[in-house]
Amino acid sequence: MFLDIRKKIAKRHQQWLVVQPKAPQGFNDYLMVNCNYVLKGNVASRLSVPMLTAPTSLDGPMKELFNEQEKSRYKLRLQHVIEREKLMLSIEQEILRVHGRAARALANQSTPLSVCSILRDEEIYNTIDADQEEKDRGVRSRYNGRQFLSWLQDVDDKFEKIKESLLMRHHHEAESLHAVQKLEWEWKLKEHKLLDHRTTPVIDHFHVPMVQVNDDFDLLPA
Repeated sequence: MFLDIRKKIAKRHQQWLVVQPKAPQGFNDYLMVNCNYVLKGNVASRLSVPMLTAPTSLDGPMKELFNEQEKSRYKLRLQHVIEREKLMLSIEQEILRVHGRAARALANQSTPLSVCSILRDEEIYNTIDADQEEKDRGVRSRYNGRQFLSWLQDVDDKFEKIKESLLMRHHHEAESLHAVQKLEWEWKLKEHKLLDHRTTPVIDHFHVPMVQVNDDFDLLPA
């Protein structure tokens, strides 16, 4: 019985093909291809994240506070860029999986030829279901172009929801940091007697700028 199982598995492996899926549209502009994302240890990759200098109107303790707060703002800007790029890399990988799945369906091969597939088959000790084998072989007849477009649309819908949630959190983080830093600024003004304790100041947005959240970014190249 065991030898029969191994023979069936060996026969299955012989039928597997090396499937080459077509590259997605705009693949050469993918972030994973260009590798122009922010990377720890790569100083040049962080140049796209600005760090503001203190306005010339500030000096002394207020200038020091601006520089200290700017470090926190820079850290948040950098974090937002990294999270956006991680999301872009994730959808690129998902699109590649869909194209690979479509190519295997065209080749009538439901299981990918991979090390994981081989290792999984090494642990099969029960009789292989002939009906399931026949079902897998019939995957090609059920595949068509509309199904492929449906898979792509599912990926797009999934990641648009994730993007929306991500941007909402980014706005919340930026607004929260801004509120805290305005309170710190007011406290510092009163501490150094630059403002009356009974007065609520109107803080210049150049002195305590808010981290800008980029809502207008594409998950995939146009």
